[in-house]
This record gives sequence, structure tokens and C-alpha cells, in this order.
Amino acid sequence: MAPITLYTICVLGAVTLYLLLRPTARPLHVVGAVLGLAAFAWLLVESLEMFSPGERPGLYYTIFSVIALASGLRMITHTRPVYCALYFVMVVLSSAGLFLLLAAEFLAFAVIIVYAGAILVTYMFVLMLAQQAESSNSEDSAGQAEYDMMPREPAFAAVVGFIMLALLTSLSFRGIEELGPPPDPRVAAIEAMRELDMLPGDLERIVDEIEPGAVPVFEDGEAVVIIDETPHVRIASDDEAGTRLIEIPFDAMPSNIQQVGLALVAKFPVSLELAGIILLLAMFGAAVLSRRQIELSEDELRQAAGMRRLTSEHDHHEGDER
Repeated sequence: MAPITLYTICVLGAVTLYLLLRPTARPLHVVGAVLGLAAFAWLLVESLEMFSPGERPGLYYTIFSVIALASGLRMITHTRPVYCALYFVMVVLSSAGLFLLLAAEFLAFAVIIVYAGAILVTYMFVLMLAQQAESSNSEDSAGQAEYDMMPREPAFAAVVGFIMLALLTSLSFRGIEELGPPPDPRVAAIEAMRELDMLPGDLERIVDEIEPGAVPVFEDGEAVVIIDETPHVRIASDDEAGTRLIEIPFDAMPSNIQQVGLALVAKFPVSLELAGIILLLAMFGAAVLSRRQIELSEDELRQAAGMRRLTSEHDHHEGDER
């Protein structure tokens, strides 16, 4: 794709977003929608020409991409924050579908659990309890704050967002030609086989399948030995006087989810704990924001402070009945 074509499509996208961010200009929404569809169709045609017929994206990739783009656009243009959060759910689910197509199962489910399950629940909790509108009509803006209905700087946001999109996309297209050869998959498999030392249960099962009754022997915390780029496991010898090595297949390497889990727990435990603390603080913040402020009378304030009431409770009840 030529850079001028990419930049032109990004300019059309920025104009489309600006027109859709004008909530009071209904005719401009129609113009923006038509312009956005035209820019998307142009981008789709140009992108398909970059692939050979056998390498073009499949049906599910196209469906998830269209849902993600449409939901993301509606998420930032809707005037109701609750509906914006619901559209964000669609963005998360469609992104998870794209991750599944890329064989990144852990990342797909992590996105759903963290964003759609934890962070979004906190958003909904705050929005529905701290910002209750006076009317249930979705088109009625009564009771909403001005910053929830009107974008402050729509032109600036659209221009900056699509400038970043143009730069990142251009770097992605040009950087492919400058990338070196991909790493040898055998080297990556060997590094993954070393992680079996941290999975003793799986390692014992693998050894038992190769030699029933054999048990791996750990020396200095390691039982897997790499010899001539071939993984072996150290087990007790038959005479019980030493150890010997048996070869294990590369099919026994940890799965993608196991490797990610080991990286989180063994290599980046501090980051994992900080993420948990941030989510916990977000829950506390949601609880504090959702609390309603109740105005107390002078007698109730005096009673809470341990002072004598100015009026008796009997007089107070009679005043309410009147």
C-alpha cells in the first residue's frame, strides 16, 4: 500500500470521527457514516491486494474486525456512558476472537477476564450508581453531566488519534521488510523444554509414559538436560548407583498457556501482584463513589456527636405526621 493512500484514508477517518462526535448535528452524522463506510471499503480493497489469494484473511477474521471497528466507533460517539461501556464489551469480545485466531488463547481469555469481567464491572458499578439520570429514556439527556454528552475537543482528538494510527500503520508496513529472519523454532522449543523443570508433575507423567515406573532425578533443581539440541531427562539408573538420561520428544513441551503462566508467576511476580492491587483499589474507589451523601438535620448531627437533642423524638414524629 502506498503511503499517500494510507494517509488519505486516515484523513477521511479523522473527518468521519469528527462528524460523528457532533451529537447535536444529525445531518452531519449521515454524512460521516457514508464517508466512513467509503474509507473502510477503500482500506479493505487496498489491504486485500497486499495478500495472495491463498493468504487472504478468512471469514472469521473479517467478522471480528468489522465488529471491533464498529463497536469502537460507537463506544466513543454514544452520548450515554452506560451504553459506551456495553459497546466496549463488544470491542473486548471481538478482540478476543482475533487473539484466538492468532493461537494466543491465554491472551484472549485474559482480555475477557480482566477487561470485560473486572474493569468493566467496576465502570458499570460507578456509572449506574453514581450517575443516575432522572429519566430512563435513552434519548433523554436529563440528569447527565455536560462532559458525558458533549466531547470537549472532538477535532483535536480525531486528528491526534489518526496521526498516531497513520504513523503506527506506516511503520508496520515498512518495518516488515527490515525485519531479520524469524528465530529458529527449534531453539524456542529447546528453551520451552527447559521449563519442564518447573512442572514436576507433567515431567513425571512424561517420563512414566516413556519408561513406566521411572522417576526424574533433580540435581540443583534441574532434571532436563539438552545434549546436541535434543532434550533428555535424568532418571535413576537400574543399579541405583547413579543416573542415566532418556530422550523425550519435543511434543512434550509445555503448552502456550503453561508458558505464559510460568512467565507471570516465575519471571514477573511483582507485576502480577501490582495488577491485583490496582484492581482492588478500583473496587474500593467504586464503593466510595457510589455512596450517597445524606443531609442530616441539626438534631441528628447533635445526636451523632453525643449531644442532647434540641427537640424530643416525640415532637419530631408529630411534626412528620403533620
